[in-house]
Amino acid sequence: MNSRVLMITLLAGLAMAGCGPREPQQAAPPRTGQDPATAVHAAEVASAGQSLEQRMTAGRKVYQNVCQACHGPEGKGLPGAFPPVANSDWIEQNPDQLIGAILNGLSGPIVVNGQNYNAVMPPMAYLSDEDVANVLTFVLNSWDNPGGEIQPAQVAQVRGGAPAAATTAPGEHPVPGTSALKYEGAPLGMDPETARRLVDSEGPPITHAEWARSTELYFERCAGCHGVLRHGATGKPLTPDVTREKGTEYLKALITYGSPAGMPNWGTSGDLTEGEIQAMAHFLQHEPPAPPEFGMEEMRATWKVLV
Repeated sequence: MNSRVLMITLLAGLAMAGCGPREPQQAAPPRTGQDPATAVHAAEVASAGQSLEQRMTAGRKVYQNVCQACHGPEGKGLPGAFPPVANSDWIEQNPDQLIGAILNGLSGPIVVNGQNYNAVMPPMAYLSDEDVANVLTFVLNSWDNPGGEIQPAQVAQVRGGAPAAATTAPGEHPVPGTSALKYEGAPLGMDPETARRLVDSEGPPITHAEWARSTELYFERCAGCHGVLRHGATGKPLTPDVTREKGTEYLKALITYGSPAGMPNWGTSGDLTEGEIQAMAHFLQHEPPAPPEFGMEEMRATWKVLV
Protein backbone atom coordinates (compact mmCIF):
# COMPACT_ATOMS: atom_id res chain seq x y z
CA MET A 1 0.00 0.00 0.00
CA ASN A 2 1.39 3.40 -1.01
CA SER A 3 1.79 6.11 1.60
CA ARG A 4 2.02 9.84 1.32
CA VAL A 5 5.10 11.63 2.50
CA LEU A 6 5.23 14.84 4.45
CA MET A 7 8.42 16.89 3.89
CA ILE A 8 8.77 19.66 6.46
CA THR A 9 11.46 22.27 5.96
CA LEU A 10 9.91 24.90 8.22
CA LEU A 11 9.39 27.44 5.48
CA ALA A 12 5.99 28.93 4.83
CA GLY A 13 3.91 32.02 4.75
CA LEU A 14 5.32 35.50 4.47
CA ALA A 15 8.96 34.42 4.86
CA MET A 16 12.36 34.98 3.34
CA ALA A 17 13.41 31.37 3.44
CA GLY A 18 16.86 30.22 2.37
CA CYS A 19 15.83 27.70 -0.23
CA GLY A 20 18.65 27.98 -2.72
CA PRO A 21 19.16 30.00 -5.91
CA ARG A 22 16.08 31.36 -7.62
CA GLU A 23 15.40 33.36 -10.72
CA PRO A 24 14.70 37.05 -10.07
CA GLN A 25 11.08 37.68 -9.19
CA GLN A 26 8.87 39.19 -11.86
CA ALA A 27 6.03 41.59 -11.31
CA ALA A 28 2.57 40.12 -10.98
CA PRO A 29 1.02 39.76 -14.45
CA PRO A 30 -1.69 42.22 -15.52
CA ARG A 31 -5.26 41.15 -14.96
CA THR A 32 -6.84 39.93 -18.14
CA GLY A 33 -10.28 41.21 -19.08
CA GLN A 34 -10.18 44.08 -16.58
CA ASP A 35 -8.24 47.31 -16.87
CA PRO A 36 -6.25 48.58 -13.85
CA ALA A 37 -8.60 51.51 -13.23
CA THR A 38 -11.58 49.17 -12.96
CA ALA A 39 -9.63 46.89 -10.59
CA VAL A 40 -8.70 49.82 -8.35
CA HIS A 41 -12.29 51.03 -8.23
CA ALA A 42 -13.54 47.53 -7.36
CA ALA A 43 -11.02 47.34 -4.52
CA GLU A 44 -12.14 50.72 -3.19
CA VAL A 45 -15.77 49.60 -3.14
CA ALA A 46 -14.87 46.31 -1.42
CA SER A 47 -13.11 48.07 1.48
CA ALA A 48 -15.63 50.86 2.01
CA GLY A 49 -17.11 51.12 5.49
CA GLN A 50 -14.63 48.83 7.29
CA SER A 51 -13.20 50.11 10.57
CA LEU A 52 -9.55 49.76 11.52
CA GLU A 53 -10.56 47.24 14.18
CA GLN A 54 -12.36 45.08 11.60
CA ARG A 55 -9.38 45.24 9.25
CA MET A 56 -6.99 44.36 12.07
CA THR A 57 -9.08 41.29 12.93
CA ALA A 58 -9.13 40.16 9.30
CA GLY A 59 -5.42 40.88 8.90
CA ARG A 60 -4.54 38.92 12.03
CA LYS A 61 -6.29 35.88 10.57
CA VAL A 62 -4.33 36.16 7.31
CA TYR A 63 -1.10 36.55 9.28
CA GLN A 64 -1.80 33.46 11.38
CA ASN A 65 -2.67 31.38 8.33
CA VAL A 66 0.05 32.55 5.93
CA CYS A 67 2.86 34.37 7.74
CA GLN A 68 3.11 33.09 11.30
CA ALA A 69 4.79 29.79 10.40
CA CYS A 70 8.04 31.64 9.69
CA HIS A 71 7.74 35.06 11.30
CA GLY A 72 6.33 33.63 14.51
CA PRO A 73 3.20 34.48 16.50
CA GLU A 74 4.83 37.65 17.86
CA GLY A 75 6.53 38.64 14.61
CA LYS A 76 10.06 38.07 15.91
CA GLY A 77 11.19 35.86 13.01
CA LEU A 78 14.31 33.70 13.24
CA PRO A 79 17.75 35.39 13.21
CA GLY A 80 19.65 34.68 10.01
CA ALA A 81 16.70 32.94 8.37
CA PHE A 82 13.37 34.76 8.76
CA PRO A 83 13.51 38.54 9.31
CA PRO A 84 11.35 40.01 12.06
CA VAL A 85 8.23 41.98 11.23
CA ALA A 86 7.95 43.20 14.83
CA ASN A 87 9.49 46.62 15.54
CA SER A 88 11.11 46.34 12.11
CA ASP A 89 13.23 49.24 10.89
CA TRP A 90 13.04 47.80 7.36
CA ILE A 91 9.25 48.17 7.36
CA GLU A 92 9.58 51.74 8.61
CA GLN A 93 12.19 52.65 6.00
CA ASN A 94 10.57 50.88 3.03
CA PRO A 95 6.79 51.50 3.23
CA ASP A 96 6.46 51.73 -0.56
CA GLN A 97 7.96 48.25 -1.04
CA LEU A 98 5.66 46.32 1.30
CA ILE A 99 2.91 45.55 -1.20
CA GLY A 100 5.35 44.57 -3.94
CA ALA A 101 7.26 42.31 -1.56
CA ILE A 102 4.12 40.23 -1.00
CA LEU A 103 2.85 40.23 -4.58
CA ASN A 104 6.17 39.77 -6.39
CA GLY A 105 8.44 38.30 -3.73
CA LEU A 106 11.74 39.70 -2.54
CA SER A 107 15.32 38.51 -2.94
CA GLY A 108 18.81 39.82 -2.34
CA PRO A 109 20.61 41.14 0.74
CA ILE A 110 18.74 43.32 3.21
CA VAL A 111 19.46 44.48 6.76
CA VAL A 112 16.67 44.31 9.34
CA ASN A 113 17.31 45.66 12.84
CA GLY A 114 21.05 45.34 12.27
CA GLN A 115 20.87 41.68 11.16
CA ASN A 116 21.88 40.64 7.62
CA TYR A 117 19.46 38.52 5.56
CA ASN A 118 20.06 37.25 2.04
CA ALA A 119 17.42 34.78 1.04
CA VAL A 120 14.24 34.58 -1.00
CA MET A 121 10.70 35.58 -0.15
CA PRO A 122 8.32 33.78 -2.51
CA PRO A 123 5.61 35.72 -4.36
CA MET A 124 2.10 35.39 -2.96
CA ALA A 125 0.03 37.01 -5.70
CA TYR A 126 -2.72 34.46 -5.05
CA LEU A 127 -3.80 36.54 -2.03
CA SER A 128 -6.64 38.94 -2.76
CA ASP A 129 -6.13 42.70 -2.74
CA GLU A 130 -8.14 42.89 0.49
CA ASP A 131 -6.11 40.13 2.19
CA VAL A 132 -2.80 41.81 1.30
CA ALA A 133 -4.05 45.20 2.49
CA ASN A 134 -5.45 43.82 5.74
CA VAL A 135 -2.40 41.77 6.70
CA LEU A 136 -0.09 44.73 6.05
CA THR A 137 -2.39 46.99 8.07
CA PHE A 138 -2.28 44.45 10.90
CA VAL A 139 1.53 44.31 10.82
CA LEU A 140 1.91 48.10 10.59
CA ASN A 141 -0.24 48.56 13.69
CA SER A 142 1.30 45.76 15.78
CA TRP A 143 4.52 45.17 17.72
CA ASP A 144 5.72 48.80 17.91
CA ASN A 145 5.63 49.29 14.13
CA PRO A 146 4.95 52.81 12.82
CA GLY A 147 1.20 52.40 12.18
CA GLY A 148 -0.88 53.42 9.20
CA GLU A 149 -3.25 51.66 6.82
CA ILE A 150 -2.86 50.00 3.43
CA GLN A 151 -5.98 50.07 1.27
CA PRO A 152 -7.03 47.33 -1.19
CA ALA A 153 -7.03 49.98 -3.93
CA GLN A 154 -3.30 50.54 -3.31
CA VAL A 155 -2.68 46.82 -3.71
CA ALA A 156 -4.70 46.73 -6.92
CA GLN A 157 -2.67 49.67 -8.22
CA VAL A 158 0.65 47.95 -7.49
CA ARG A 159 -0.61 44.66 -8.86
CA GLY A 160 -1.56 46.42 -12.05
CA GLY A 161 -4.82 44.54 -12.15
CA ALA A 162 -3.35 41.06 -11.66
CA PRO A 163 -5.75 38.25 -10.79
CA ALA A 164 -5.41 35.78 -7.96
CA ALA A 165 -3.60 33.44 -10.29
CA ALA A 166 -2.51 29.95 -9.25
CA THR A 167 1.12 29.65 -8.22
CA THR A 168 2.36 26.13 -8.55
CA ALA A 169 5.96 26.52 -9.67
CA PRO A 170 8.70 25.29 -7.30
CA GLY A 171 9.28 27.77 -4.53
CA GLU A 172 5.82 29.34 -4.77
CA HIS A 173 3.10 28.89 -2.22
CA PRO A 174 0.19 26.57 -2.99
CA VAL A 175 -3.13 28.18 -3.75
CA PRO A 176 -6.07 27.46 -1.46
CA GLY A 177 -8.51 25.15 -3.16
CA THR A 178 -5.93 23.47 -5.38
CA SER A 179 -4.18 20.13 -5.01
CA ALA A 180 -1.07 20.82 -7.06
CA LEU A 181 1.25 19.27 -4.51
CA LYS A 182 0.72 15.53 -4.22
CA TYR A 183 3.36 13.16 -2.89
CA GLU A 184 3.57 9.42 -2.51
CA GLY A 185 6.37 7.46 -0.96
CA ALA A 186 7.40 3.93 -0.15
CA PRO A 187 5.28 1.94 2.31
CA LEU A 188 6.46 2.17 5.90
CA GLY A 189 6.11 -1.56 6.52
CA MET A 190 4.62 -1.03 9.97
CA ASP A 191 1.10 -1.38 11.28
CA PRO A 192 0.13 1.72 13.30
CA GLU A 193 -1.96 -0.49 15.58
CA THR A 194 1.20 -2.21 16.83
CA ALA A 195 2.63 1.02 18.27
CA ARG A 196 2.44 1.54 22.01
CA ARG A 197 0.25 4.54 22.69
CA LEU A 198 1.31 7.27 25.08
CA VAL A 199 -0.55 10.54 25.62
CA ASP A 200 2.02 12.73 27.31
CA SER A 201 0.39 14.99 29.88
CA GLU A 202 2.90 17.76 29.13
CA GLY A 203 1.57 18.26 25.60
CA PRO A 204 -1.68 20.03 24.63
CA PRO A 205 -5.00 18.21 25.17
CA ILE A 206 -5.75 15.39 22.74
CA THR A 207 -8.38 12.65 22.88
CA HIS A 208 -7.59 8.97 22.38
CA ALA A 209 -9.56 9.03 19.11
CA GLU A 210 -7.51 12.00 17.85
CA TRP A 211 -4.33 10.28 18.99
CA ALA A 212 -5.20 7.10 17.10
CA ARG A 213 -6.07 8.99 13.90
CA SER A 214 -2.97 11.19 14.11
CA THR A 215 -0.76 8.14 14.64
CA GLU A 216 -2.23 6.58 11.51
CA LEU A 217 -1.75 9.75 9.47
CA TYR A 218 1.81 10.20 10.70
CA PHE A 219 2.86 6.65 9.82
CA GLU A 220 1.19 6.92 6.41
CA ARG A 221 2.40 10.35 5.35
CA CYS A 222 5.14 11.68 7.61
CA ALA A 223 7.34 8.91 9.01
CA GLY A 224 9.06 8.24 5.69
CA CYS A 225 10.82 11.61 5.94
CA HIS A 226 10.77 12.47 9.62
CA GLY A 227 11.35 8.98 11.01
CA VAL A 228 9.15 6.80 13.17
CA LEU A 229 10.50 8.46 16.32
CA ARG A 230 10.57 11.89 14.64
CA HIS A 231 14.33 12.36 14.89
CA GLY A 232 14.39 13.47 11.26
CA ALA A 233 15.84 12.00 8.07
CA THR A 234 15.24 13.80 4.80
CA GLY A 235 12.79 15.90 6.80
CA LYS A 236 13.39 18.02 9.89
CA PRO A 237 13.22 16.61 13.43
CA LEU A 238 9.78 16.82 15.00
CA THR A 239 10.64 15.87 18.55
CA PRO A 240 8.62 17.53 21.36
CA ASP A 241 11.45 19.87 22.32
CA VAL A 242 11.19 21.35 18.82
CA THR A 243 7.44 21.27 18.30
CA ARG A 244 6.47 22.62 21.73
CA GLU A 245 8.71 25.61 21.20
CA LYS A 246 7.04 26.31 17.84
CA GLY A 247 3.53 25.94 19.23
CA THR A 248 0.18 24.79 17.90
CA GLU A 249 -0.59 27.75 15.62
CA TYR A 250 2.82 27.52 13.93
CA LEU A 251 2.36 23.81 13.25
CA LYS A 252 -1.19 24.25 11.99
CA ALA A 253 -0.15 26.94 9.52
CA LEU A 254 2.76 24.86 8.24
CA ILE A 255 0.65 21.72 7.80
CA THR A 256 -2.16 23.67 6.15
CA TYR A 257 -0.18 25.76 3.65
CA GLY A 258 3.03 23.79 3.20
CA SER A 259 6.28 25.52 2.23
CA PRO A 260 8.13 26.61 -0.91
CA ALA A 261 10.87 24.05 -0.33
CA GLY A 262 8.79 20.92 -0.63
CA MET A 263 6.31 20.41 2.17
CA PRO A 264 2.86 19.63 0.74
CA ASN A 265 -0.10 21.86 1.48
CA TRP A 266 -2.06 19.22 3.34
CA GLY A 267 -4.86 21.58 4.33
CA THR A 268 -5.50 23.73 1.26
CA SER A 269 -5.19 20.69 -1.02
CA GLY A 270 -8.05 19.03 0.82
CA ASP A 271 -6.02 16.00 1.93
CA LEU A 272 -6.50 16.74 5.63
CA THR A 273 -9.47 18.32 7.34
CA GLU A 274 -9.21 21.25 9.74
CA GLY A 275 -9.90 18.88 12.63
CA GLU A 276 -7.18 16.45 11.51
CA ILE A 277 -4.69 19.32 11.23
CA GLN A 278 -5.59 20.57 14.71
CA ALA A 279 -5.18 17.07 16.15
CA MET A 280 -1.88 16.53 14.30
CA ALA A 281 -0.50 19.83 15.63
CA HIS A 282 -1.30 18.62 19.17
CA PHE A 283 -0.04 15.09 18.46
CA LEU A 284 3.37 16.36 17.35
CA GLN A 285 3.87 18.09 20.71
CA HIS A 286 3.63 14.80 22.61
CA GLU A 287 6.22 12.05 22.84
CA PRO A 288 5.94 9.85 19.72
CA PRO A 289 4.27 6.45 19.92
CA ALA A 290 6.95 3.80 20.45
CA PRO A 291 7.35 1.31 17.59
CA PRO A 292 6.86 -2.36 18.45
CA GLU A 293 9.92 -3.99 19.98
CA PHE A 294 11.74 -6.63 17.97
CA GLY A 295 14.44 -7.89 20.26
CA MET A 296 16.44 -11.13 20.34
CA GLU A 297 13.53 -13.13 21.72
CA GLU A 298 11.26 -11.99 18.89
CA MET A 299 13.99 -12.62 16.33
CA ARG A 300 14.64 -16.17 17.57
CA ALA A 301 10.92 -16.91 17.29
CA THR A 302 11.12 -16.22 13.53
CA TRP A 303 14.19 -18.40 12.82
CA LYS A 304 13.91 -21.47 10.66
CA VAL A 305 16.89 -23.82 10.87
CA LEU A 306 17.64 -25.64 7.62
CA VAL A 307 20.10 -28.53 7.72
